[in-house]
Amino acid sequence: MRNFVILCALLVAGCSQRPDFESFPKIDAHAHLETSDDSFVELLEANHFGLISLVTRSVGQALIEEEFNYASELHAAHPGSVAFATTFSMDGFGAPGWEERTIEWLGESFDRGAMGVKVWKDVGMTFLDTDSSYIMIDDERFDPIWDYIESRDKTLVTHVGEPVNCWLPLEKMTVRGDSSYFAENPQYHMYLHPEGPSHGTLMAARDHLLEKHPGLRVVGCHLGSLEYDVDEQAKRLEKYPNFSLDMAARICHFKVQDRDKVRDFIIRYQDRLLYGTDIAVRNSDQPGESMARMQEIMDGTYRDDWEYFTTGDTLVQDDMVVYYRGLDLPVEVLKKIYSENAKHSYRLPG
Repeated sequence: MRNFVILCALLVAGCSQRPDFESFPKIDAHAHLETSDDSFVELLEANHFGLISLVTRSVGQALIEEEFNYASELHAAHPGSVAFATTFSMDGFGAPGWEERTIEWLGESFDRGAMGVKVWKDVGMTFLDTDSSYIMIDDERFDPIWDYIESRDKTLVTHVGEPVNCWLPLEKMTVRGDSSYFAENPQYHMYLHPEGPSHGTLMAARDHLLEKHPGLRVVGCHLGSLEYDVDEQAKRLEKYPNFSLDMAARICHFKVQDRDKVRDFIIRYQDRLLYGTDIAVRNSDQPGESMARMQEIMDGTYRDDWEYFTTGDTLVQDDMVVYYRGLDLPVEVLKKIYSENAKHSYRLPG
């Protein structure tokens, strides 16, 4: 009887250690909020969630300011729930005055609350120089911009390149999310554009940026476009101490690698990995649509990821009908990837 009581006590203690989704502090370090409807914040607060909204694309200042205003206004109204990063326009890149205008805009952005600067994949994959070569992120003309960001103790957020799948035919891609995206966005499917830069060329440019600016705090979006192999991610984390990785839209790539190897990688680099999803909440004519959208995300993506990281259950990846085991990560690791690392990388309060 005594042994039975002890066993029950141990089981209860074990159950109590499993973190609770609603009350556990969480930050989605890679989101896109393009709405003036802030009703969804109520749901974030109820589930102890914060979001970092990344203003993205560099095609023109007008579009940037539209996205920036959504993010900055949400942050001003809900500073405890929404943080944001700005970006800059490539209009006039290389021409006289571009550097000064860009630094002036970034300074204004920081003064209005931006805690970082996002650079999207169009740098490296879209913009051409006067000689028709692709403008890479390590171009020396960007150096004053990176120096200014570092001088303001802000974070550079880089989306350089795409998954390795981008250079493969659709039928050979390893996750359905990638094949669906590139089927719908052939302009970014580099398999169809052999004249464009290779994955290796883009990674080399990003790595060169890290080498040139060792004091600059950099977060590599989407596992740094090294999603296909945790060993490749580890090489960069070892070599560049100020480089961290967010997981946005690439957690599915963990699931198709060796489970124990992925788990060991996350535990080893628990201080350098940020939870993120790439979710979007956009304006709608329908009242309450932002709340409905966030409820969908909360019940779907957020819960699915939580099960993967917190349990050792056998789960199924819907987009591939692939069965895999959850990682059952220690609570201390979960605290770091779900909130503490984002606070440190972006110098968030609290």
